Amino acid sequence: MSNFINKLAMRVIKSEGYKEASKSLFSSYVLNFTGQESKFDRKEISKLISSAQIFYKSELEEIKKEGAIILSMLLDICAADNQDLIPIANSIFSNSGDFPNIQLLTEKHPQLNFKYNFYTEAQMEFRQSLNTIEELDFPLTDYQRSLWHDLSSDKDVITAAPTSAGKTHIILSYLMKKITDSDGAFAAIIVPTRALISEVAGKIYQLAQESNNENEIEICTVPKEGYFGEKTFFVMTQERLHEVLQRGDVYFDYLFIDEAHNITDKNRGVLLHLTIEKMLEDSFPQVIVSMPSPSYQDSFTSIFKDIEFKKKLTQHSPVAKIVMSVVPKGQELIISRHNSSNVKHIKKGFTATHLADIVYKLGKGQSNIIYRNKTNYCEDLANEISKRIVEITRDPLLEEAADYVEKFVHNEFSLADNLRKGVAFHYGPLPSSIRIMVENLAKSDNIKFIACTSTLAEGVNLPAKNLFLKNPLQPIMNKPSERIENVKINNITGRAGRMLQHFSGNIFLIEPDSWTYKDYFNDVQEEEEKIPTYFKSLNEELDSVLLALKGSYAHNEKDQYRFYTIANKLIKEYSSHSLNNTLSAKELTLNEKERDSLVKYVKSAYDDLTVASFTLEANPTIGYIQQNKLFNFLSEQTHFDEWILPHPRSVNLYDVLLKVGNKLKEFGVYTPNEGYSLDYICVITKKWIQGNSLKEIISEQIDWDKKMAYDNNKSAPSINTSVRNVITVINNDVRFRLSNALRCYQVLLTNILLSRKVDLSSVKLHYFIEIGACDERMINLINMGLSREAAKEIDSKLHASVQITSTKDLLELNLSGKLESIHTITKKELLGLLT
Repeated sequence: MSNFINKLAMRVIKSEGYKEASKSLFSSYVLNFTGQESKFDRKEISKLISSAQIFYKSELEEIKKEGAIILSMLLDICAADNQDLIPIANSIFSNSGDFPNIQLLTEKHPQLNFKYNFYTEAQMEFRQSLNTIEELDFPLTDYQRSLWHDLSSDKDVITAAPTSAGKTHIILSYLMKKITDSDGAFAAIIVPTRALISEVAGKIYQLAQESNNENEIEICTVPKEGYFGEKTFFVMTQERLHEVLQRGDVYFDYLFIDEAHNITDKNRGVLLHLTIEKMLEDSFPQVIVSMPSPSYQDSFTSIFKDIEFKKKLTQHSPVAKIVMSVVPKGQELIISRHNSSNVKHIKKGFTATHLADIVYKLGKGQSNIIYRNKTNYCEDLANEISKRIVEITRDPLLEEAADYVEKFVHNEFSLADNLRKGVAFHYGPLPSSIRIMVENLAKSDNIKFIACTSTLAEGVNLPAKNLFLKNPLQPIMNKPSERIENVKINNITGRAGRMLQHFSGNIFLIEPDSWTYKDYFNDVQEEEEKIPTYFKSLNEELDSVLLALKGSYAHNEKDQYRFYTIANKLIKEYSSHSLNNTLSAKELTLNEKERDSLVKYVKSAYDDLTVASFTLEANPTIGYIQQNKLFNFLSEQTHFDEWILPHPRSVNLYDVLLKVGNKLKEFGVYTPNEGYSLDYICVITKKWIQGNSLKEIISEQIDWDKKMAYDNNKSAPSINTSVRNVITVINNDVRFRLSNALRCYQVLLTNILLSRKVDLSSVKLHYFIEIGACDERMINLINMGLSREAAKEIDSKLHASVQITSTKDLLELNLSGKLESIHTITKKELLGLLT
């Protein structure tokens, strides 16, 4: 039967009748989203809905996608005037298990009542009951139902599905049930970036509230001393979780690796690899690995070599993707649908060919994301789109958002004026409170246009009806840009269309023939075997690994952390007699001579080791030779008082930071980035760690930038550039580089103090640096999932005697009215966490 359906579907697609009908439908669809009236022939509708029914029954994914595209376009432009389409669409969605779309149909057409025959009614009711899980209050897609059953069987699961397939919600719902039903359990959830921590933590708290378990669980987002709640979710990046694992007293029952394709990422892959291996030394959790592409399903073979995974893979999403190329030519825009002969010419209505003109023409009145390669490109495009919005309907929500930017960042930061027109930009070096605010306004549809960098590819949930791409590239500092990986492009395009709001999402490729890389949307893409960065680096960059093992890989090179982490991992494996696991792994393709050379260098490095081998594991990104130098220096000291790291509130914090920092720099443990001096980094670190407001830090940065420009007879940078500089320095130089270096310093110094039986304690400054606060109450607020700026404002409004140790305390404070004076944006972030 399936072979017959496939042949029939292909015959339909190739027929002239279908080509003409789909061409007419596409023409009407384009006119519709550009705000023009269009009439579509009833006979054509009948042909196309019949075709869609056939396509949905095919087992070939590309034919199913064609059916989904045709059906979504029909529903968008014809359903209001042709309501007999609704029961047909309802039946199609039921048979394909796309129950979210049935809910969307009901919401869009609540007045429509229809009856099927008894057999069809019974069949649809059975399908819905099959996809309804007792523990969840909504019917699932076929993929979600199958994933839930695999998880509930306590199996280890690898799942790959498109961005909009709803996999994360099912996994978190499952973990919530298991944790709350237990007598006590720990779940570790690894996310790739700090930006995702608050998003995932918020989802977990929402699930806890829905099941009335919010007072029973703890959500931990930063490493801390002391005890954890009996039922705790650890939502952390690999860096933060790695530090928790160094305690050695935490057993995990569940491990969920979100966006797991990052095991192959150059910047994060090796540390993620190390973190997983460290966890498996002391814990035997149920492992759940989630990724957007099946290309990465075998990337964990060596890491989880004794685990047999149940694999749940799909390429299907309830939200169809309509890919279109857009080419300005003369007075027209030529819009062509990908993989079809559908083409529509429309009047431009503007004279130039600026991207902002195209975006505004095609996206007016809808929600839009425009991917740009660089942060300043995002800002420039947001400004250009704002200029084209002349008629402004004052939106109180946007006005309060703009006011927040002016009060908490800077009154000349261009985002404020953009927001008043429903336009925004979104990228990594934005304050976390601003990112959260923009994301919430986008989800509520108050912001209509967002210019965004690759934060979209990191899993940040920012779906919109339309996504625009123009020559997408991966910028590399001081090097030519590279092609974006397919998995990241798919993650970006996955943001087109929002489940339960859209039947489809539009992906506009702007002038694709002029792109540097033209193969992003090829039908057949050659995918190399995806292996962890650890093995890929050994296979392809062995010389650099050997340099790191000798301690001579340049410390100012961007990849130094990756190669020194690999070198430390190799030394650790040698010391624990497990190096053969790496040498015999199927992912390693070195020849015998190269393997012998690798072993020789590893042995030599191990023999030269003066620090304890376990410190290499505690400080994985810093080379052993650099650690040796620092260890030897500290060992030579007779008085340690001047080398002890003080409390962040200490009056001599800056002086100690500068003194220690100079030694760390001298031994290659810390190298400032971005051309800033060490004393400047220490000033920023002091203000950050002591909880100074971001606006204060930014204002001082602006003054510093102006002074430097004056001293060098140059023009001062823009306010936006200064804001980006501050956030970039804090994220890269302070929270990553300096934090790692001080962690290494702390571990080595503590070991020496213990061995000498010196009764002095050194503060873990790196812990406070990572958080950006040093007062217990503010730290607790950040740990609950609030942004640093929201936590600071709430903290500043309360008397010093008020304690906040749980979300219950926070909720009671809010209900008592003691937080009434906080800014409305902070209030919304707070309510987003609590409700």
